[in-house]
Amino acid sequence: MKFFKKFLLYFSLLAFVATPVFAGKKDPVAVLFQVKGKVEYTKNGKKWKKVRRNKFLFEGYKIRTGAQGSGKIQNQKTGENLVVGPNSILSVSKDAISADSGTLQDSQKSSKLMAGLMKRFNKSQSYTTVRRSAAEKKKKLDAVRNLKINSDYPYLVWENTGSEYSYKLTVGDKLYDIAATEGDVVRATLAPFKGEQSFKIVAIKDGKNAVELKPYKSRGEMKDRVVEWLNPADAHKTRKTVKSINENYPGNSFMLGSFYEKEEMWVAALDQYKAYLTENPDEVEMTPYLFRIYKKLKLKNLHKKELEEYKKALLE
Repeated sequence: MKFFKKFLLYFSLLAFVATPVFAGKKDPVAVLFQVKGKVEYTKNGKKWKKVRRNKFLFEGYKIRTGAQGSGKIQNQKTGENLVVGPNSILSVSKDAISADSGTLQDSQKSSKLMAGLMKRFNKSQSYTTVRRSAAEKKKKLDAVRNLKINSDYPYLVWENTGSEYSYKLTVGDKLYDIAATEGDVVRATLAPFKGEQSFKIVAIKDGKNAVELKPYKSRGEMKDRVVEWLNPADAHKTRKTVKSINENYPGNSFMLGSFYEKEEMWVAALDQYKAYLTENPDEVEMTPYLFRIYKKLKLKNLHKKELEEYKKALLE
């Protein structure tokens, strides 16, 4: 009987995780950054944890600062900046941050860029489901449809067909031989080229072409996948923006990821999101934004695998 009750509770929790009501609470209300001194947060009002540099704030969170503690908060919905002073306790509601005690003051408005980055953190839960398809007997290759890269992120990635496969990658008229790997994802480093180039991938097994990347259909047309190397002016602009983000949100890889995602630099966004989640394992709520990139990069198996881990983490 006890086992049945536990099973029923576990099943109910799983169903609850999948509901839109739960999903609606899982996009951040704000981000806390530029913290100084003692600043802590709690998700449940019981266990308090130190905020090291940055923290995304969700509905139900509380923040408290010590005698020398302070920080800035940017509201996701309005883009406004707030300054929290020492000896303060804040509550995070669905749409706002309020002071239970201490001081919370308005600051200058965020720049258009910074406000825009924060506003991109919404509707993440649409990426916490995957389509269930019938088992496929044949191996298939899939890859991103369009991607921008530069000398900082000259990478093209795709899902590994299997550890027994090597690859031939053709970008424009340049051929790359890619060795077999045990990992879930194959990563190729591209040499500089000008403008936009189409690319093709062939998986090789036992010295023979085994699987080929097919063109995709869009609005009735068959199209090749393309990768674009940023021109010098755009590359300079990108580096300038990255520098500005690092100055405003020191150490916040997720804000960098948001910018790269906006610029269609999907691999750069992937690396930044993964770096942040590795450094902040307790911020499981931010994982769906990584899933959003998996979908762009066609990393379906990795998405499915990590989605199961994400759902388990929510129940802990």
